[in-house]
Amino acid sequence: MNSIYKLGTPVKPTPAKERDWPRGSLGEPIYRFPATVAQQTFWLLHSMEGGNPAWNIAVRFRIRGRLDIPTLARALNELPRRHEILRTTFALVDRAPMQIVHASAIIPLPGDDLSRVPQPQRDLEEERRTIVEGAHKFDLGTGPLIRARILRLAEEEHVLIMTVHHIVSDGWSIGIFSDEIAANYQALLSGTAPALPELAFQFADYAVWQADRAKLAATDEDKSYWKQQLANLPVLEIPPDHPRPPVKTNNGYILSTVLPVTLTSALEEFSHQHECTLYLTAVAALYMLIRHHARQDDVYIGTLLAGRDRIELEPMFGLFINTIVLRTSLAGDPTLVELLDRVRNTFEAGLAHQDLHFSQIVEAARPKRDPSRPALYSVNFIYQRDFVKPLEFSGLTMVPMPSKSPGAIYDLNFFMVRRSDGWRLSCEYNYDLYDGEKISLLVGQFRNLLEEFAKDPNRRISEFPFPVDVGEPLPPMVPHTRLDPQQSPSPART
Repeated sequence: MNSIYKLGTPVKPTPAKERDWPRGSLGEPIYRFPATVAQQTFWLLHSMEGGNPAWNIAVRFRIRGRLDIPTLARALNELPRRHEILRTTFALVDRAPMQIVHASAIIPLPGDDLSRVPQPQRDLEEERRTIVEGAHKFDLGTGPLIRARILRLAEEEHVLIMTVHHIVSDGWSIGIFSDEIAANYQALLSGTAPALPELAFQFADYAVWQADRAKLAATDEDKSYWKQQLANLPVLEIPPDHPRPPVKTNNGYILSTVLPVTLTSALEEFSHQHECTLYLTAVAALYMLIRHHARQDDVYIGTLLAGRDRIELEPMFGLFINTIVLRTSLAGDPTLVELLDRVRNTFEAGLAHQDLHFSQIVEAARPKRDPSRPALYSVNFIYQRDFVKPLEFSGLTMVPMPSKSPGAIYDLNFFMVRRSDGWRLSCEYNYDLYDGEKISLLVGQFRNLLEEFAKDPNRRISEFPFPVDVGEPLPPMVPHTRLDPQQSPSPART
């Protein structure tokens, strides 16, 4: 088995008060629009949880070659000029969250020179600064809601860290970020203006369109479906290693492994033969994993839909995703083929009723609120093809690096992402609940199920093995991503 990606040495982040947090600037407000339903949800969560950094999207890129940092800064600042959402803040107006679009935005690009730090301390320092960047809070009322930092590791090696609040971004948007940074840098370095075409629509236009569409699409039938589908949800969890705190925490860590191309190619062929997709095959494996550890047949997970169902939305930065809950019974010890049929039927029914936003699904289901758990479900699954590709431009290569968790939204968040080196299977987990050894086992068993699927799809699910010697043992986890709230004041204004 390929080794699980892990950090072997604990990294202790510097308290935020010791860091330089240059704040960007915004021009005068020029437009006001209603927030989308998804943004309203993030606004509420942000307000209730004191700016929880779990709602940050934190990514980083390794850049090799002779980098001109001032040109990179100019390339970065072309993004808010082109995308209004990156110069948007949020405010309550008549007790409703509104998007406030500003005339301009400046995003600073501070830098840290680590090139003289000897190894292995340099790698640890890079890791530490990455963690702190991702874990620092945003102020939705002041913005900008995107920030960046450049780390110099050597004369021709840098790491670009980008953090953005989820209320203005989704995973697809990160691919837009890297593509446009590269295009802008190349144009500016050659002495020409960036030539990306103006967008036909801005995110605020989408917000208005979505509100009108929701009035027509969110029918009583949709509400009735989700109310029935999620009625009497039992508590479902993979038993944690530690007692659940009375109030949900968000201290997160990510473990990953790369699936061999031979395996994923075989699974794609297997899925095609059984009239489903690799995504649905992976969901079936995750269902079986949960069933095995939770010891119950009523299994459900959350899963994300891209929400970009019109071509005009593809080049736009913003928050388009929606979440649905997939609940399937594994009762009766079905064969794998029968389980795949159940999974496909559940997913197709959920797609048919996706116009109801997740917050409206929660409202329809009316679950009993438990402050120690996420709303509705504790296990999430994300599946996406590569939206961030390695790039070559102006003598540089820019390659995405494995992410560091800014905070765990769910108890367990499994995700499969197609990278240049193959599909990466990962699990972001709340380490107040789980030890790294347990997660390594879960990831290993997930992969083992995928390996077993093609051998005999007519086996009953009870016949599939769950070996305990898969995965790799990890060193004991330490809370190297936890930040003491007393040490994390709001950044000083500049």
